[in-house]
Amino acid sequence: MKYLQLFIFIIVALLLYSCDEGEQVVGSTSDSTIPNLFFQVDTTYLDAGNSRLVAKGSVKNNGSSKVTSPWYVECQFYTNSSKTTKLGGNYTQIGVLLSSGQSALWTINYSSSNVNVNDYPNFAIGDLRGIYK
Repeated sequence: MKYLQLFIFIIVALLLYSCDEGEQVVGSTSDSTIPNLFFQVDTTYLDAGNSRLVAKGSVKNNGSSKVTSPWYVECQFYTNSSKTTKLGGNYTQIGVLLSSGQSALWTINYSSSNVNVNDYPNFAIGDLRGIYK
């Protein structure tokens, strides 16, 4: 009986551990935030055919230091503009160096095996930041 309980515990732990597989880790305090970046969101839309949320925009280096490659832009996806319920987050790698005053374009997609993103056509994004991983 004792071994059966241990076996069941291990199976349940493995199932719970694998639930978030494939989801991106966003907002980690172990990432280094890049200061003096200005983000502009140009468009957000639901790509229903591919079951993903899409956000596009630009980022400008307003600092005096260069942003060296590779670096990342990340954001959180919310159910709506109140930004009280998070769906999750994602990031994209930027492969160019940004000198002071230069800008780059970014696109970030979000999809999930846990959430039907097609239910959130009025989603919003927030918590944009540039990071080094």
